[in-house]
Amino acid sequence: ILNFKIMALFKSFVLGDVRKSVANITMYAGANGYSIARGKRSTMRNPRTPGQLTQRAKMKALQVASLYFAPAAELGFPGRKAGSTFYNAFVKANMKAVTVDEEYRPTIDYEKIVCAEGSLQDGTLTVSLNEDVITITQEAQSRWSVLANPTDVLYVVVYEKTSNQIIVEPCRNRQESGVTVITLDDGWVKENLEIYAFMLSKDKRKASNSRRLTVNS
Repeated sequence: ILNFKIMALFKSFVLGDVRKSVANITMYAGANGYSIARGKRSTMRNPRTPGQLTQRAKMKALQVASLYFAPAAELGFPGRKAGSTFYNAFVKANMKAVTVDEEYRPTIDYEKIVCAEGSLQDGTLTVSLNEDVITITQEAQSRWSVLANPTDVLYVVVYEKTSNQIIVEPCRNRQESGVTVITLDDGWVKENLEIYAFMLSKDKRKASNSRRLTVNS
């Protein structure tokens, strides 16, 4: 960081007692009829500090991930501020899911990924995986509030980490019990799957926080 500070005394018969700023010079009246011109402090910051490089690495990784998670994020972030895209919302919500090493190489912890954000209550479900079929078993709810409407729908997100492919499957609403089956695409590997779930209101204006699901084999 470099700082420069310049000061000069002068008498001006044209300007008189000057109290103003011009460009990076500030002028004001001094003693004995003199005016003082002082240069404003000029600061040049290093744009490549470790903190900034870490932040950029996280942002870059999440911007790429937001493209893969777009089908989920488009539904899962309905409460974002005006002018903010669901891509922006996804990146902001997932900064803590990325770590950066000493070489500024980012790693995403998919256990911490957030697919949705909001105030609705979670749904009640279990998930199991048998070969290429995922089975979602939902339990009906019987208590309702502004945070749990009977028409809220459960959404399940299945992400394959190596191929960067995603399935977003709407299941049942809160007042229904039942099973939803999701057939995996060819080439998907069980060990590379991450599964998340969130609730979404019928009008798609409210969501719950997403949660990562533990799969029963």
